[in-house]
Amino acid sequence: MSSHVLQQTPPRKKYILASVAVGAFLSTFDGGVVNVGLPKMAAEFRVSISMIQWVPSVYLLTMSALLIIFGTLADMYGRKHIYNGGYAVVAVFSILCALTNNISLLILTRMLQGVGGAMIMANGLAIATENYPPEQRGKNIGTLASVAAIGSLAGPSLGGIVIGLWGWRWIFILNCLVAALGFTVSHLIIPADRGKGKGKAKKFDAWGSLYVIVGMVSFIYAISNLNDFGWSSPIILISLALFLLSVLAVAIQERRAENPVLDFELFKVRIFWTSIIAALISFITMYSSTILIPFYYQKVLGYSPQAAGLFMMAFPLGMAVMAVFAGRLSDKIGYALLTTGGMVLNALALILLAHVGLRTPLVQVLLAVFGMGASLGLFQAPNNSCIMGNVPKNKLGIATGISQLVKNLGMVLGITLSVAVFQYGMRARTGLAYSDAFAPSAATVYYLAAGLSIVGAFFSLNRGHSKPLPIVNGKKA
Repeated sequence: MSSHVLQQTPPRKKYILASVAVGAFLSTFDGGVVNVGLPKMAAEFRVSISMIQWVPSVYLLTMSALLIIFGTLADMYGRKHIYNGGYAVVAVFSILCALTNNISLLILTRMLQGVGGAMIMANGLAIATENYPPEQRGKNIGTLASVAAIGSLAGPSLGGIVIGLWGWRWIFILNCLVAALGFTVSHLIIPADRGKGKGKAKKFDAWGSLYVIVGMVSFIYAISNLNDFGWSSPIILISLALFLLSVLAVAIQERRAENPVLDFELFKVRIFWTSIIAALISFITMYSSTILIPFYYQKVLGYSPQAAGLFMMAFPLGMAVMAVFAGRLSDKIGYALLTTGGMVLNALALILLAHVGLRTPLVQVLLAVFGMGASLGLFQAPNNSCIMGNVPKNKLGIATGISQLVKNLGMVLGITLSVAVFQYGMRARTGLAYSDAFAPSAATVYYLAAGLSIVGAFFSLNRGHSKPLPIVNGKKA
């Protein structure tokens, strides 16, 4: 009997990873497929760009506010029900998004869809980590990173096709189908949670959760709108003040909470907090460059939006290719060399982009963008393996929530900082044509991002361990 169970274990584990991969795909697919439909939505509802931008923004805000909370809840009460419930929530509210007849309802349904997105994202890495032995962790996380990159490739292309054939409402039907697939396979394949019954007796940190939600929403809202409103805007100042008060409240509350929603004990471990800082830096550099590249393709080189979208695929393609390789290699040689090398190569790719101009061959630009994606793929899969391999199993949910939150924060900070620096450079060159002013203004952004990548390499190299800590019987050795 035991022999039969052992024979059945490997294929079942493969299916578990495949089911989690659906969530990794959905996490990036959603953004791409929805963003491509924003112009059509704005035209139908007769609203401005600033209003329609809330359709993706409210989803990001909701997820960011709830990631840590759902990660903690999963650690307490079990992952499967929360993870599966996330797919159900996304599927239901995707249908409602497709049926809405005004912009306010669409924004509301997207916010509720973001609740489901947080339930999924806060648990995917944790499920993949706890159901496989440590020696397969890097390979699996690399596979998930590659699938996520494929999702970012598929979103805009499939979204454009669907909108062209049937209209923007069908992109949410497409989202629903992916979520329904995720719910079905995870319900059938992911094993039931064990040993979580005792967690029901624990007291949930409601006040800490509230402070975290207020803090995340106020911070991301302030940073996202900083370039539009300016530092002196009352709404920005109020949001930042609310964020600082929330940070203080969280610090006070979590010290006395029986089961803190944000466990500061994790940040006492050097290898954890250095990996988190390195991850934040990597995402800042990623989005600080990719936000400007479409403008270079369209407004400097004169390509159509369709061609620019095709050229943008070089970045996620590089990441998808490298992530699988890096994840597998990290299981054999550890993560320090790979993550540090990834950040250094990212800096070199950014410097190469800084020398791109009006007469630069397109192939050279594509190679630089592909190289940047590959270098970040080299960094992120081993870095995530490091994070997940150096926390106790009963903290995998909160660790996943923090790592996914860092991605969202990096995106917001990268876009905000790069746009601010770029706009400053363009204003300083108001006498030049746009194509002439673009290259030096963008180059400043790329050089700053390259310098930041070197800082990230320093944190990556000095995290304290050259190999993941061993795990014995689910506990740190």
